[in-house]
Parts: sequence; C-alpha cells; structure tokens
Amino acid sequence: MKTTVTLASALIFLCLAVGTSCTKNVSLTRLAPAEINIPPNVQRLLIVDRTEPESQGFAIIEGILTGEAPFEVKNAIETTLATIQQELNTSPRYEVIRARERLKGGFFSQTFPQPLTWGQIESLCASYDADGVLALEKFSSDFVVTDKKALIKKTVGTGKDAKEVEVEGVYAEGVASVQVGFRFYDPANRNIADQADFNKTNMWSAEAETKAQALALMIDKVRATQVVGQMAGASYARRVAPMYLTVSRSFFPKSKTNPALGQGARLAEVNQWEQAIDTWIKGLELPNDEKTAGRLAYNIAIGYEVLGNLALAQEWAGKAYTSYGFKKGRSYAGNLTQQMMADELVRQQLAVD
Repeated sequence: MKTTVTLASALIFLCLAVGTSCTKNVSLTRLAPAEINIPPNVQRLLIVDRTEPESQGFAIIEGILTGEAPFEVKNAIETTLATIQQELNTSPRYEVIRARERLKGGFFSQTFPQPLTWGQIESLCASYDADGVLALEKFSSDFVVTDKKALIKKTVGTGKDAKEVEVEGVYAEGVASVQVGFRFYDPANRNIADQADFNKTNMWSAEAETKAQALALMIDKVRATQVVGQMAGASYARRVAPMYLTVSRSFFPKSKTNPALGQGARLAEVNQWEQAIDTWIKGLELPNDEKTAGRLAYNIAIGYEVLGNLALAQEWAGKAYTSYGFKKGRSYAGNLTQQMMADELVRQQLAVD
C-alpha cells in the first residue's frame, strides 16, 4: 500500500460554508469503498493497453464502417487510460504504473479478445515489478450529430437600440458514446479478478442561424470521444479502488432560547470542534424545550463525526431522536450506521488492521 490512512475519520479536509438561514454546512471528505473486492496481494498495479488490432486490415474496414479515424480512436484510448491512472493515483489502494508497450487484442473492438495467458501476465509483472495487471481490452466509440430547424434568439441592434428577437435557425445535437472493456488479472491466484463492460454516453448541443454555424459551435468528434472515454475510465477506477468523495453535513447555528447553541456553532466555524462539543453538552444541562435540546444533541453528533468518532456520533444522533423527538436524528443515525459499515469495508479493502 502506498500510503497510511487513518480510517477512523478518513478526512483530508474540512471547510465551513454558510448554508441557509437556519443551518450551516461542514464538508467532509471520506473514502468510499470500491464496488468489488480485489485481493490484497495486488498492491503494485500495472495498466496495460491491449487494444492494438490483431489485423490492421480488419481495423481499417471497421474504421470505415464506424467512421472512426485510427488517430481518433488511439487518442481516446490514451485519454481513457490516463484517466484511470490519474483516478487510481488519488486512492491509497495501489501504486500504479503504465506499461510502455501496446499489446495486440482481438479482431474487432466491440468484443473481448481471448484472455492473456498467465505466462504473458507473469512476464509483464516481472518486467515492471507488479502484482497485478489491469488491461483495457476493448474500445469502440461513436459520435452522431442530428439537426433540426428551430426558432433561436438573436440580438439585433447595438447600444440602447439592442434587442433580442427570435429568428429561424438550426438546433444541432451531438451524442458521443464509448463501449470499453477491462480485465483485472491476479497472477498470484491465477484468477481474472474482474471483467467488466462500461458504456458511457454524453450529449452536446448548439444553435445558430445555419447548420454550419451550429456545428462550428459544437464540440468536435475527437474531443467528444475523449470526454466519454474519461467518464468510462473514472467509473472503472471507482469499481476497483476506494475513492475519496465529499459529503456535506448541516448543523444549527443559533437559538432564541439557549445561547450555547450559537456559541458552539461559532467555535465550529473556526474548526474548534472539541470546544464546540463541550459547549453544546453544557448547553443541554440548561432548561431547554425539546426542539432546542434536539438541535444541541444533533450538533454534538455532527461534531463527533467531524472528529472521526462515528460511534459517538451515532449515539448522539440517536439520542436527539429518542430523548428529544428530533426527527432528523433518526435518519442521521441510520446514515452513520451505513457509514461505519462502509468504513469497515474500506479497511478490509485496504488491508488495514
């Protein structure tokens, strides 16, 4: 594993932002578990491009049928692989390296080739001192543009005489899609740990007085294919590695009846969460109506989550509901239960004791 992670909190930054007039927000960055479990023996991961056509003749024919130029496909493949490497590098799960060579795949880009032999996998791992191989083995793309007549808005005149009018024009729409296939080889167990297809689609639009103008305003085919390739690469990274995500929590900043709520909130705003929790706990010792007491308990739960103590956070969220009837406490307690389960799964995936 390339870095040590404190999973109790799994936080890499905290920031406060003003929310609505009734609440303020704190953002927490956590590790979300991978969609599947990869054996912990795979620590140094080699990324391989296995999309070189087995037959250049078939590749040319396929390119003619799909309208794909070879350089377009190759650029999109490179963008997809670069995205996978970049995304995986943000996770503490693997040390990631890229193979220099491009391996031959199958005859057609829409289907998986036969798996690499274990001799090939072991040779690659020996050459790069890797524990596993992630291979992009299938990549096909498409970009379809349609257009139709439409009324568009146009500014005529200048200065004080400028006004917006509707004129006849063209509305163009471009849809890019990719279909990619990955295999994850685990040589220690001689097992294909994963084989997955990803289909990603995105749409762009533009309007102008003429079709040529509309198309000039729209994203070009090469860039569009790269964008959806990036989407596919990022999706696969989340499949095989715990990835960071940002969650937002809201806490209550003031009360008309108990100044401790606001005092604690101000401490929280300057990241003094332990002092904020102490202030809110002392505030609960004062006479309170149920609503104010529930908010104090809820804020205490938020504070403990920020500090990484999810068990205490869940306890106080539950108390906000059971002791004071604060309904948000019930849903928050359930959320924290799910978060603790997710953290435990991340521990297992990272092989952290």
